Parts: sequence; structure tokens; C-alpha cells
Amino acid sequence: MKNTKYIEIFKHVSYCLVFILLYVIQNIPGLFVIGGVRPALVLPAAIALAMHEGEFYGGIYGAVAGLFCDMDGFLAFGFNGFITCVYCIAVGLTIIYLLRCNLFSCVLFVFIFSLIQGSLEFLFLYGMWGYADVWKIYANHTLPTVLYTTAVSPLLFYPMRRLFAFFEKLLENRPF
Repeated sequence: MKNTKYIEIFKHVSYCLVFILLYVIQNIPGLFVIGGVRPALVLPAAIALAMHEGEFYGGIYGAVAGLFCDMDGFLAFGFNGFITCVYCIAVGLTIIYLLRCNLFSCVLFVFIFSLIQGSLEFLFLYGMWGYADVWKIYANHTLPTVLYTTAVSPLLFYPMRRLFAFFEKLLENRPF
């Protein structure tokens, strides 16, 4: 007799622990810093999870990942949570109806989202205030962050895929 309720609880607790671990790792001072730029690790993990779990859980974990990013950001709390939730829902639906769940799709989704999120953050923090030479901030901070986050996304796609497959096998009650 399999008890799917406890497996589902264990699955979601495990996902939450992975997100907490990634958030802690991404905020360790000096770790993964290249040229003063750090990648956002929870965002590619949320997108990879949305690709595997679908739009509902993808949206929930996207909101969680966005709220983690809001905790160390300068915008209004909930901004990243909202846009990450909406984007992860769109990713889940796109994978269901249009694209395959593979590494190329993940890297593409992470790049597009990082560019949108970084550009919106730049716009609201610097762009709309009319500072002189504000494009230097975009070129020296926002774009390298987008590229760095995109570059680390393959390192998060496969572990999230393996974790998802592990819980799917547990739920199907098949031998490993």
C-alpha cells in the first residue's frame, strides 16, 4: 500500500528545502562573485521546477523564489514574487502545450526571464529617475547578472529533473 499523501508532503518539503539552500548559497558573501556580480540561483531552479511540475506548482514555487529575491532586493516587497509567479505559470503552460522539457528550453526561459526581470528592476530603480550615464549600470551590472544567471541554469536543471523523477517514481511505486 502506497501512501501518496505523505510522499506529496515529503516532495514539497524537499522542494522548499532546496529553495532555502539555494537562497542561502546565493547570498553567502564572496561566493560565486565574478566582477562584482552574483547569479540568482533560486530563479533558474523555480523555472526548472515549473517546467517539470506544470503551471500550478510552478506558479507557487515561482512566487516563493521571487519572494526570496525580494528579501535582498531594493524594490517593493512582492514585485519579484508576482512577476516570477506569472512567468513560471507561463513556462509551465508553454512546456505543456508548445515546447519540450529540455536543457535548451530551460536556458532560453531563464535568459528571457532574467532579461525581463533585470530590465524592470533597472527601470524602476534607475532608469525612470533620469540619472546621468545610467546606461553604465545596465551594461556593467544588469546584463552581466543576466548572463551569469543564464550560465548557471544548466547546473540547476538536471538536479531539479532528477529530484522530480525521484518523486514520480515514488508516487508510481516502481523500483528504481
